[in-house]
Amino acid sequence: MAVTARLECREHFLEVNLSTEGLMLDKWDKRRLGLAKFVAEWSKDPNAKVGAVIADTLGRVIALGYNGFAVGIEDKEDRLGCDDKLAMILHAEENAVLIAGERARGGTIYVFGKPTCAKCAAVIIQSGIKRIVSPCFDDRPSKWTELGVLAITLFSEAGIDFELHGQSNSD
Repeated sequence: MAVTARLECREHFLEVNLSTEGLMLDKWDKRRLGLAKFVAEWSKDPNAKVGAVIADTLGRVIALGYNGFAVGIEDKEDRLGCDDKLAMILHAEENAVLIAGERARGGTIYVFGKPTCAKCAAVIIQSGIKRIVSPCFDDRPSKWTELGVLAITLFSEAGIDFELHGQSNSD
């Protein structure tokens, strides 16, 4: 069953069909989302802790990712606090998709910490992932909320299931 959600994005309203299945996750979905929350804590970024878990079509966890610098790039404090950080850092979703590779096709990605941005949505769509599970968005508007709304639009257009879990990222 699908519902229409009205999401505010600056002065615009966007109506998007969201699956209500995400409100009643099974025990394995809850465990994988909990794992994404746990993995988020591995990030050294003081401002954002995001985790992603990819499960294949049989539900087996095949990749974990968190937001951070690429392999071999040192997590220096001055880099984590600089204006160019976002240009250098890999998002959790990107990391997980890179690790999973072709095995991600047809699978599910669980994301905890911040809404998936449009750039990560494009990576997820291109990887062939068919389902995204995430906690409800935080009510506080931010640039990440706006990018999350754009990502949901891309998922909808690409025919990918996007499920919001009943708890928020702060739970």
